[in-house]
Amino acid sequence: MANKWSLGPERVKCDYRPEWRYLAGSPNSPISVSPFPLCACKRQGSSLRRCPSVDSDTTFPYPWLAARGSVAVTIAIAATADTVRASRPRPTNISQSGVIGPVRLFTSDQCRLITAYLRRDARPPADWGKGGAVTDRVLYELATRPALLAPITQWLGDDVILWGAQLIERKPQESHPWHTDIESSSQDGGFVSVWVGLENTSQESALQFITRSHLVGKTIQQVAREKGLRRGTASSDQILAWAKEVEPEAEFVQPQMSDGEALIFDGRLWHGSYNSRRQGTRLALLLQYAKADTQVRIPDFEQLEWPFRFLASQPPVIRVSGTSSDDINRITPPPPASLNGDSILFSTIHPLPLPLAEDREKPWRPHHIFCGTTPILDFMSCHISILSPAHSPHLPHAHAEEELLIVLDGEADLIISADPQLEGARVERARPGAFVYYPSYQHHTIRNSSERPVTYLMFKWRGSADSRARQPLATNIFSYDLFSNEEKPRWGEHLFNQATTYLDALTSHVTVLQPGAGYDPHIDPYDVTILLLAGTVETLSETVTAPCVIYYQAGEPHGMRNVGRTPARYLVFEFHGATSSAPLWRRVMRLRRSIVESVSRLGSQRRRLTRTTRRLQRRAKKTARRIERLQRRAKKTARRIERLRPAAKKTARRIVRRALPSWGIARAGKQLAKKSKRFIVDVLAGPQ
Repeated sequence: MANKWSLGPERVKCDYRPEWRYLAGSPNSPISVSPFPLCACKRQGSSLRRCPSVDSDTTFPYPWLAARGSVAVTIAIAATADTVRASRPRPTNISQSGVIGPVRLFTSDQCRLITAYLRRDARPPADWGKGGAVTDRVLYELATRPALLAPITQWLGDDVILWGAQLIERKPQESHPWHTDIESSSQDGGFVSVWVGLENTSQESALQFITRSHLVGKTIQQVAREKGLRRGTASSDQILAWAKEVEPEAEFVQPQMSDGEALIFDGRLWHGSYNSRRQGTRLALLLQYAKADTQVRIPDFEQLEWPFRFLASQPPVIRVSGTSSDDINRITPPPPASLNGDSILFSTIHPLPLPLAEDREKPWRPHHIFCGTTPILDFMSCHISILSPAHSPHLPHAHAEEELLIVLDGEADLIISADPQLEGARVERARPGAFVYYPSYQHHTIRNSSERPVTYLMFKWRGSADSRARQPLATNIFSYDLFSNEEKPRWGEHLFNQATTYLDALTSHVTVLQPGAGYDPHIDPYDVTILLLAGTVETLSETVTAPCVIYYQAGEPHGMRNVGRTPARYLVFEFHGATSSAPLWRRVMRLRRSIVESVSRLGSQRRRLTRTTRRLQRRAKKTARRIERLQRRAKKTARRIERLRPAAKKTARRIVRRALPSWGIARAGKQLAKKSKRFIVDVLAGPQ
């Protein structure tokens, strides 16, 4: 039953897949509720305002305003059916082929960030090799990105769990035999895997798979057992022939791929890999999902052939969409967010919970918003704080990070000092909307001299201190007016643009968007943070209302449009790093990075060669000692023979003298030969 804020059901005429959906909202949380009916287009990650099947004059009421009076909003349709069909494959094709892709998930800069983190700072997995997302926040955030969850929820439904996250390496000329993942081998389905290339991804190293093999009804291990072959002995042609016996339209595919592209496939699909590159280890990230009502079990990896065996223990899984039951799987909470900057910061939206409640026990209380590494900066964080009257969080202090402090509510005294003392410090009064920039190692603090609490937002960052600026930006306080020119749909005011210790340029401006105005998705080579001060906008496939903080990662496409009825006003900060400098500087930095990577690879190869050389030297010394022992034995045997040779001659002469008188010369010769042979055998045998 729908709750009292439900609108539905609303029918949407969509030739993609018509359906009814109930909308549930709350008058206290309008940001989290879509004011529009849902269709299959919405479930696939696109906005209904761009669904080609909705009439341009159709109006829908906001559910959270139902108790406050009837309000209607006209939806403008700005896309064609061909655009929607080109952006998302049809569900029927997905279920038939068993695979989606390749699709772009990450940029090249993001792949480098992810690879560096997973190789250096990744947490050990929980319970088994695929439990990385349970302990590592970065893996969890990668697996729960909206662009990735959209096709997965369309495939599996709204209730989805994440049960596997694993980094996979394949050296040049290394292969992984054709197989069906044992965990997802149930022919009932309900499993989806995502394979993302991160480094040295090409057609020569991409995943291989047989389309429609998930419809065969058997795992490849079972078919191989029936054919009398063991794991890894069948060729690709044989595998394809087995699939064609049941599915004549099955095909062998090894797609052309690059770093950052992904394949999303049914868990029953037959697949394998072979890195045929001559150099370059291929690195890929494997993420595995399942329906929440599907049981996930840990296989016995000592039995990779059919029939499979499973362990009694259950792996930890994380609910990433909808609901789930602890009776079926072992549900665990997501790993906590990191506060020390060792995670990767992706484009994100964070509503600000204003007004903040004052803490009577702690006069100053910060609230974490985000923290991580970006393509431009080694560290960036954001937090919002509330400061009680007549208090200051600390004495003037200095640190390596640069800061931007924006006053959101109340009036505060900004104290700028040359040392940790308050005497002689410069005091500036900041009103709501004003902000201050603190360079690296500038002593500063904030004080609330008013009778009301002060709420402020802070951005803090650190990078490589190699700025070429002769006069970096100094401590300064900025204020602005958020007036707008009604004749212009988009209006802005430039505030400053200057280099800092860690940035080639720090830029700031304020912008006002009239209702319906905005800009199309584009890519910036620098990080961008936006403080939305008023209005409602649509960005990153979400509709958000002020106040909120928006972060756009360098290299990620983003756009914005005012979907409200009042002007949207926001403050922008752009962080220009080395990747956004002059073209020559970009080439120098790229060359420097490649040289460092080459030296690192040569260093690892040198260490491997050194270990191999030492191992061969030890074997050579051992062999030489063995040869010396054999030579000493041979010399000892030769000396023994020399000592016995005179006695042998004497014995032979005595035998001849005794034998000649009685037997004759012929018989004596035979006797002599026989006894001499026996004597020589005894001599060579040595003493017993």
